[in-house]
Amino acid sequence: MKSMIWIILSGILMAISLPGYFIPFSFVFGFIILFNRLKDANLKETLYYSFISGFIFSLLAFYWTVYAITYYGGVSIFLGIPLLFILAAVFSIFQFVSSSLIFYFFKRRYKLSALLTFPFIWVAFEILREFFPFGGFPWNLIGYTLSYFNSIAQITSIFSVYFLSFLAVFIPSIILFSYQKGRYPFIFSFVFVSVLILSLHFWGIYRGEHFNTVGIDKKVAVVQANITEDVKLQNKEPLKVIDSYVYLIKEAYQESPDLIVLPESALPFFFIGGDETLKRYFLDKIKDIKVPMLLGSDTAFYKDNRLFIYNSVILLDENKNIVDMYHKIKLVPFGEYVPFPFKIFSSIFPYLEGYDFSAGQEKKVLTFKEWKIVPLVCFEGIFPNFVADFSKKGNVIVNISNDAWFGKTVAPYQHFEMARVRAIETGLYLIRGTNTGISAVITPIGSIKGKLGLFKEGVLTSQVKLQKTETFWKKHHILLTGIYVILLIIIILIFEIKKERKNG
Repeated sequence: MKSMIWIILSGILMAISLPGYFIPFSFVFGFIILFNRLKDANLKETLYYSFISGFIFSLLAFYWTVYAITYYGGVSIFLGIPLLFILAAVFSIFQFVSSSLIFYFFKRRYKLSALLTFPFIWVAFEILREFFPFGGFPWNLIGYTLSYFNSIAQITSIFSVYFLSFLAVFIPSIILFSYQKGRYPFIFSFVFVSVLILSLHFWGIYRGEHFNTVGIDKKVAVVQANITEDVKLQNKEPLKVIDSYVYLIKEAYQESPDLIVLPESALPFFFIGGDETLKRYFLDKIKDIKVPMLLGSDTAFYKDNRLFIYNSVILLDENKNIVDMYHKIKLVPFGEYVPFPFKIFSSIFPYLEGYDFSAGQEKKVLTFKEWKIVPLVCFEGIFPNFVADFSKKGNVIVNISNDAWFGKTVAPYQHFEMARVRAIETGLYLIRGTNTGISAVITPIGSIKGKLGLFKEGVLTSQVKLQKTETFWKKHHILLTGIYVILLIIIILIFEIKKERKNG
């Protein structure tokens, strides 16, 4: 019973370091508790301890999914809660149990020294989560427990958020390892960790003060209409929704912006392939707004007698002609499409019925005059490698989203923090336009130039710079992603050599 209490506490302490909770460094104690249990555990205990810790972590990290599918998805709370438990169990097995199981086999061969392999193992599974399953789900990487410290987060411009994840696991592992070795190794490791954190902190401050912000000055206006999700889903008063946006667009126009940004699925009609009456009504209302506009809208196309529906970003010129568009590539599994073979459950989950969205095929930078916009739709902003590759040809990122699904939970704060780190990793300004918040303009060093909070209606205007910045991570993200696995192999080889010498 005592072990159960401690292992539950470990999961809680790790989770409450995440954005939305953010109790600084509580994750260190959470990992130390888990590692302390795992270091002497047999196989059965390893599976048990790691699963419970990960399960509790997942419940706190992803509880908002229940709100989304029950309040807006039409799913009963009596089904929503078991689904959360399934998600928590799957996540725990994928990240916590898998990492701990590999550690167990290393521990049998390398004893306590195997603790030093755990950070590499953990990050390897986080990287895997960017691609698998169902196209990836890298939400709540453990590195976001450290990214809140913006000075420390600057290192992501070189090594990405995965290095922060490595650091978050390395700190407790080296502390526990050295503590088991004796007083002096423990003191040395404590000093080493302190110097490392302080070095990253002061380097981050230096980078922030000396970052090159040379570029083309532009003013953007972000429209946040605060349309609740039930209004969007029922779509009973489309003209009222359109008028809300028209009013805010006209308000934004008074600030003489160079670009007006509307959020994901902003308007209550398909901009292409939808109700032309509503579309003409909207365009007629804003015909005198002679400013380019970027907006999110569902679009429908027929090809070879098949219907393709996309979650799109559309760029309009000052005369409201379509300049170009981008179709979302990274779709939300069980939100925008149902992965095979789960379509059979659509009758149980009302929100899964109907057409699936189709995935876009091209990372298309939207170009207009000086603008080279990297369009990220909602979920796409949480993928470090995807964004790094996409942003190479752009000079500004626009991340549009509809976070109304999350309600007043921790999810909007988690989503916002993940997008903020993408600005640092890529060295570009990031304009974030959301339906209900958090909308913001974020600098290439992660500073917030302006922000509209949750469930606020308004217009955010801010200066940005269109600049071509090549961060180390953006240039070498493929190589750097593989380095964690390479370093793990090198450490294992070192352990093997030492073991051979000792036995010899």
